[in-house]
Order: sequence, then C-alpha cells, then structure tokens
Amino acid sequence: MSRPPVFCTCFQAIKMTIPMTILPPALRLCICSSIILLLMAGSQYSVRAQVNKDSVRRQRNQISRTLEDFKLPAKSVFDRAMPRYPNLWFYVDARLVRSYDAAVKLVTGNLRKAMRLREFYGPFDNAEGCDFEVRLEHLQPWEVREQRALQHSHAFHMRYYFSALARQGLDQVKLGERAYYRFGASVHYEVEHTNPNHADVESCPICGRTGEYANLKGNLVELVHDPLGLELVLSGRIRGETVRFEDWEQREVGSIEALKQRFTIRQNTFPAQAGDKNTLRIGVVVISPK
Repeated sequence: MSRPPVFCTCFQAIKMTIPMTILPPALRLCICSSIILLLMAGSQYSVRAQVNKDSVRRQRNQISRTLEDFKLPAKSVFDRAMPRYPNLWFYVDARLVRSYDAAVKLVTGNLRKAMRLREFYGPFDNAEGCDFEVRLEHLQPWEVREQRALQHSHAFHMRYYFSALARQGLDQVKLGERAYYRFGASVHYEVEHTNPNHADVESCPICGRTGEYANLKGNLVELVHDPLGLELVLSGRIRGETVRFEDWEQREVGSIEALKQRFTIRQNTFPAQAGDKNTLRIGVVVISPK
C-alpha cells in the first residue's frame, strides 16, 4: 500500500541521523511506535483518497451510459401545443440549490449571461406550450447575389419547459447515488424571425437540408434545425464553425461551456427519433459542484 512521501522521508531521516543502537531501549520503543503511527495514518490517507476517486468515477459512469439512464419523462406530460419532444435536458445536482425554482434560475440565468440571450415571456403568437423562450437574431448572414430572394440571417431559438414537470412531481430524479432537478428545452437554429422566408430555406448551406443532413427525409425542423440549435448551445458552433455576433467586436456567441468556470459540466448527445422523441438528437447537460 502506498505511503505519502513525507512519512517515508521522515523515517529515513531518523535512521540516518540517529543510530538506533545507541539509544536507550525505552526511547527506541517510543520512536518506533511514533513511526508506526505515522505510517498507519499515511496508509489510511491513501485508502480514503482512492475511495473518493473510485466514488467519483463510479458516479460518472452511472449517469452517462445511455439516454435511458436519464429517465426522461414521456412527451404526454407536457402541453399538447408542444409539437416536438425537448431536445435538450438540464440536470442540476441538488447540492447546488435548495429548490426546483432555484435550479431553473441557475441554468437560465447563467446561460442568459454567457450567450447574451434575450428572454421573451409572452404573450406569444405561438408559444408551443413553453414557459418562456430566448432568442438571438441576425447570426451568420447568408448573402448570395444569385439567390437574393432567399438570402437571410439566422436565429437561435430556445423554449424552456419546466412547470409541467413540477405540477406532476417529475421535477426531480435520482441518477446513481445523487438527486438532480431537471427540466427540458426545445432548441433550434433557423431563418431569422423578421425574414419573409422564416423559418425554412431548404437550400441554405447553413440551416438547410445540406451537408451531413442532405439525405435525411422528413420534417426539416426535427432533422436539421433541432440538431443545429443543439450544436450551438453545447459548443458555440454551427456545422463545426464558431458562431460570432454580427457587430464590430465579432464576439463569440458562446455556449454552455462558459458555465465550466463555476460548475462541473458533463455533456452527452444521443440519437433520438424513436417513440415519442420526434427529434434527431437529444443532448443532456449535467451540472454539479466543482
């Protein structure tokens, strides 16, 4: 069993500086007993450190294997006006906050600051059953002389869903040995809202059915806009390219990654499009104390 270097150094120093044979028997016994106690304390320290490491490793493995491990609720628990299953889920370690409301504010408040999100609380033309939504407009302008009628900038759009979970007692769940507050969001990236082509331009190389999404058949929002929005909020990129604000500063839009300054953040992205999960991918963000 390994011992902290300080104890080994201490023992060696005593052996080198004090010939044990010249000391009285009682003093030799006292010194040896002290060394044994120090070594035992060092061994216990090593065991505790290893146990803590194993516990953290075990906890991480317990909550990051499959989408099913996160025990997501059925789509039917939400308002019928919600057209698609939330493609982003936040799990907040209950050690960080004292209530569900505080957990929601921890995530939404920190994301608002990190990405400079504008919040909308309604009334909405089409709320899709959400509690409130956030937007960023005029991102990544697509400007092509050959297709002036179709050119446009883009919008990042996210709707939060949490009150339905609270009403039905589904706002908290245990993952492994820990309790977490959780809520969902529907996030997508599309033609900006003030453009007459909102929300779809199939041929757009940024938000259209192009590139890795070119051969996907079906609803454009579920198969393209949703995964693009998920990519942005998780990484600050769209199709691998860093997204920046269209102003003189060209600051990066940012992402959930900014929260790593204050919390331990773990991300997982899983394939969906099965059962009631009518979206291409689902992302899960687990937020824990540092």
